[in-house]
Amino acid sequence: MKYRVRLGMIAMLLIVCGLFFWQFVLKQPTASYDGILLFNGADTAETIIENGEKIPTVINCAQKNLTSVKTIVGNADLVKHTKDVVKCMEGSIETATADKEVMKEVIKNAEAAKEQEPLPQAPVKKVIIEEQVLEEPNIAIPETPVAVVDETPSNSYQALNYGEQRGFWITYLEYGSILKNRSQSSFKASVEQYFDNIASLGFNTVYVQVRAFGDAYYPSNYYPSGEQFNGTIGTENHFDALQIMIDCAHARNLSVHAWVNPMRLMTTAQLENLNDTYLIKQWYNSSTHRGTYLVESGGRWYLNPAYNEVTELIAAGITEIAANYAVDGIQIDDYFYPTTSTDFDSSAYSAMGQGMSLSSWRISNVNHMVRRLYEAVHSANSSIEFGISPQASVENNYQQLYADVNRWCTESGYCDYILPQVYFGFANASMPYAEVVSRWSSMLQGSSVKLVIGLAPYKIGTIDSYAGSGGQEEWVNSSDMLLRQISTAKSFSNYGGVAMFRYDSLFRPAEGVAEQVRVEINNMRSVLQ
Repeated sequence: MKYRVRLGMIAMLLIVCGLFFWQFVLKQPTASYDGILLFNGADTAETIIENGEKIPTVINCAQKNLTSVKTIVGNADLVKHTKDVVKCMEGSIETATADKEVMKEVIKNAEAAKEQEPLPQAPVKKVIIEEQVLEEPNIAIPETPVAVVDETPSNSYQALNYGEQRGFWITYLEYGSILKNRSQSSFKASVEQYFDNIASLGFNTVYVQVRAFGDAYYPSNYYPSGEQFNGTIGTENHFDALQIMIDCAHARNLSVHAWVNPMRLMTTAQLENLNDTYLIKQWYNSSTHRGTYLVESGGRWYLNPAYNEVTELIAAGITEIAANYAVDGIQIDDYFYPTTSTDFDSSAYSAMGQGMSLSSWRISNVNHMVRRLYEAVHSANSSIEFGISPQASVENNYQQLYADVNRWCTESGYCDYILPQVYFGFANASMPYAEVVSRWSSMLQGSSVKLVIGLAPYKIGTIDSYAGSGGQEEWVNSSDMLLRQISTAKSFSNYGGVAMFRYDSLFRPAEGVAEQVRVEINNMRSVLQ
């Protein structure tokens, strides 16, 4: 009996040891290998997953420049995780799963990783993955660096907006006189004066330009500092211009909309001098991405919305503002495609056109970008308004800029307000003011999108050379153009406001037209009070 007991105890001990060995030794290589990938930057792997319990660790590990994986998923039941792993990689996959029956689903998930997974929405914590060039394009894996964040950002600020939007554009041109080489206190004093003047006329909204040429007038993880801080893009700014403008505006009950040019970038010389840490500079330096993701047109570079990675960069920059600042709106203007030339995106169109005409394909690209920006804004703060300020000519929007304004006016998910730039007089031969406003109003019938009309006080007292023989001197001979234009806009049932381009036109006009501007302002007051 003693021996049986001893044999039993020995057997029990062997079983316990065996379990210990299996748990902490046999199973350990997977965990240890994951650790090697994570901490030592290994770039190849024979098998990345054999057990679903390691999925979260592998997703984390896959952020380390993996260039080759022989088998991603050894268990067919784990196919659903393939997309999460693939989106973290930049290399190739020889075998996605050992089960041939589910290979198609794996490839589908891998391709979806590129099409559906956006950049994280704001720069809470950023880690850049160095760029790799894919050698095996059969499975679509992101080609570009991504920003990794600790959490999805959001902003609980309750936006201040008005049923009738009475707006003023403050442009980078104004910054040249109040921001460039100025101290923080000097800039703040100038902004206070600007906003006092705007509020005194009965206006309630300011559109402040925060990105004009791929630069930022606030501290950004995605774009270099604005040119108008000291004349050079990318020089460290010593204060946050956007925050100052927000504080000054809200102190006067003015709504603040951050105004962004989504696609327009800087010149070649400016890009050459830009720090390599910025993604746009990395794309510029890349033989693969220069001329595709970034394209030069008319002496300036533009982002190309044909690529999902480009759209996600633009969206990340939008979220950065919406999540981190108490802005009341974000607005993009009419700088979409800069040219109708086929040279702008011929390689992308050949690869992705899918039988569509070039025009339809470009329109689709812009629609995707606009919808993505709308989602980015409202994900960060649902109370913020997202607006678009296109050209007034519907035909130009479609034929030259590839902007699908009719869709934006009639379908949800694109914008909260549309602000066409109706910079024409009543007697303009081809674009008479009242008819243009009427057309936009008709496009918005039954829509929840607000109609705001952009006006052109910069034309006061000047010859309008493109207005035709009957309208060229209209702005010279009239002293109540703004009064009549606002009154006309108000007569439409879906009227949502007016906007003035731009501040200097009314408050710092040229000496030759200053008196006529003063009369226009006095006449306009009656419809704004």
